[in-house]
Amino acid sequence: MATSTSTVLSIDQGIIEWESAIAQGKFVKRLAFLWMTAGNLAVASGIVAGNLFIDSSAGLGALNVWGNVGFLASLIASSIVWYRCRSNVIEGSVERLKLEAERNALQAAETTSPNTSSAFYFYRESVPGFRDDYRRSAEKYRNRHNLFQLTVIVGSILTSVSTTASAEQGVWSWLAVGLSAIVSISAGIIAYFKFRERSLNLQQTADAIDLEIQAYALRIRRYRDLPPDQAATLFAEEIERLREEQRKKELQLEQPPEAAPQQRPPLSN
Repeated sequence: MATSTSTVLSIDQGIIEWESAIAQGKFVKRLAFLWMTAGNLAVASGIVAGNLFIDSSAGLGALNVWGNVGFLASLIASSIVWYRCRSNVIEGSVERLKLEAERNALQAAETTSPNTSSAFYFYRESVPGFRDDYRRSAEKYRNRHNLFQLTVIVGSILTSVSTTASAEQGVWSWLAVGLSAIVSISAGIIAYFKFRERSLNLQQTADAIDLEIQAYALRIRRYRDLPPDQAATLFAEEIERLREEQRKKELQLEQPPEAAPQQRPPLSN
């Protein structure tokens, strides 16, 4: 028993180390993506602005050459860094899943009792994974919503400024048109994909699953004074009910507004 416990502890330590490496890899990956998109866009915008506002007699040809070389080198370097970070995150996730499967197998061999089947044990161990998946998806949709919403806000302000400045220089009118198109596209994406609603539904489901996990572990609320087999059955039923409700919410978001069923009051005789 002591040997098995030490093995589980060493596996937990390995999982913690991999989770730390994955978190660090994701952070660097985000920086690389920001560099690959916003950084290179800023460099390209600088090159375009230089061609528009700098006199061609001031050595603009050499500036364009070095600017294009720097832009190409930055684009290649940022793509390589992003791809390597992505590969490291995937590799770390695979190793973590392997360790978690090994730990679950060891714990199942020790803790499975006549009143609780091994199938339920593996199901119970997978429930935190459901919760974490919902939370990660909620964070993903929340970040997308914030990105497009920020694009709409900043783009609207810049469009107004560009429209005002277009009275003096014609280039600002084209900039205003481009910014207006970006704002319209971003607003349309927000309205169609409903990132905020998806994030809210996923976060609510994750929080509800977390409450059920805590209630079952502490034997409180609906699990108070229940035999182990009945508590296990009730726990599994409640988790599956929450997951089924989440699937229904996702299907409702996929339907257009005109496809939603409209309830009409019954006609009175």
